[in-house]
Amino acid sequence: MENKFDLPTIIAAVFVAGYAAIMLEYVAHDDLGFSTAQIRHIAMIAAVFVGMCVAMDMLRSNPDRIE
Repeated sequence: MENKFDLPTIIAAVFVAGYAAIMLEYVAHDDLGFSTAQIRHIAMIAAVFVGMCVAMDMLRSNPDRIE
């Protein structure tokens, strides 16, 4: 079995992630009472953290996979 992403998989992942982001924003803004600026700052911090984790995984010197 190949580990290959096809176009429908990528499109579905983008739409599901977008829907989840919209729902989380709605809950944070309307139910929890966070302001738009607070949501933006927390989202930026989370994006930087996730980006650093992905970059560290891609840039490590001894990958687990054999090429």
